[in-house]
Amino acid sequence: MNLVLIIFQGCLVVYLLALLWFLLGLLRSDPTRTDDQPPVSVIVAARNGDPHLSRLLTQLLDQDYPAAKLELVIVDDGLSEVSRAALDEAVGRDQRIKVVDSASGDQRLAHKKRALDAGIHHSRGEVLLFTDVDCQMGSAWVRGMASYFTPGTDYVVGWSQVAAGLSGGDEVELTGSAAAFKVFERLDFAMLMLAAKGAILMGTPWASSGQNQGYRRSVYERAGGFQKLARRLQGDDSLFLQVAHRQAKARITYATDPDTRVMTDPAESLVQLIYQRIRWAGDAVAMWRFNPAFFPIPVATFGVNALIIVLALAALADSAAVLPVLIPGILLKALVEATLLLVGSTKLSLGGLRRHFPLWFLLQMPYVTLVGLAGFWGNRLPWRRPVSGKQKTSWE
Repeated sequence: MNLVLIIFQGCLVVYLLALLWFLLGLLRSDPTRTDDQPPVSVIVAARNGDPHLSRLLTQLLDQDYPAAKLELVIVDDGLSEVSRAALDEAVGRDQRIKVVDSASGDQRLAHKKRALDAGIHHSRGEVLLFTDVDCQMGSAWVRGMASYFTPGTDYVVGWSQVAAGLSGGDEVELTGSAAAFKVFERLDFAMLMLAAKGAILMGTPWASSGQNQGYRRSVYERAGGFQKLARRLQGDDSLFLQVAHRQAKARITYATDPDTRVMTDPAESLVQLIYQRIRWAGDAVAMWRFNPAFFPIPVATFGVNALIIVLALAALADSAAVLPVLIPGILLKALVEATLLLVGSTKLSLGGLRRHFPLWFLLQMPYVTLVGLAGFWGNRLPWRRPVSGKQKTSWE
């Protein structure tokens, strides 16, 4: 048990130092911006009969960005006939929309990366912005993201957050059996985004989200596209960020303007949420290949949460000797995590999330343990959970 306590203390030190590093990043001043408006291509991969496609197109076509400099590239990665017909009709109404097939992407690439590669190669913008079909944004999103591409910036990551309900919105009262996991999902994703934001603003980028990011076309070319991530299940966001930073020498910043925020729909069920997070954990497991200096942080995060459970069970089994280490460790963890949330939510005007911290803190430990263990098999999962009767695509 002494060895377990030593490992726990070591993981806790690494974990707390990482949180403090992220906290310092959140306290830094906002990045510089430019008034330049470069040609922008927004690239979105769509599949099956996606019910959100019409909503997304409406919001993208409503962007207050010069029409001659904005292009919307929708990649058909197995759209239903009805969805494709509706998309073709939209193309006829607005010349900013371009539709390409995912089959034209690099055949060596797997899953979503092939679809995005097709979109990139059929686009013409100097700046490439990416989001997902189930996301929502304001009319100033493109303009805001483009303003961070100063002459010294190659890659911009924006804030994403989980909406309170499937119909969008920022804050609702949740009741019933679904309340706990929906609240947990919103706060857990916010904590991940706060850590990513803090790390980027400290000059140590480690994570991004394909829901809201962009980079110069030259970065994609210098990185050799997604080739280094060809067989990874995901990799188009956080892992590509590492390739862009280390291989393409991209200069990376974070978009802090509220206009650049994107909202995504929550998971429809707890199973879907766990499934998604296991895939994300698969990227963290692979991180040692792309950013060895960062890899100890996900290891320490898993170690702290898993060993709290182990030590708590040991204490219940009449091993009270662990309590002088366990209890201060839990309190320190809660204090630093709560401080990160307090500072981050204050700067982002997300104070409504704070009241859910106790629930998130308790659920986080078994959740991280489960997802962390399953993450070793994350790259073997299909891109989406198989759904009976739906058309298979290259994402699956």
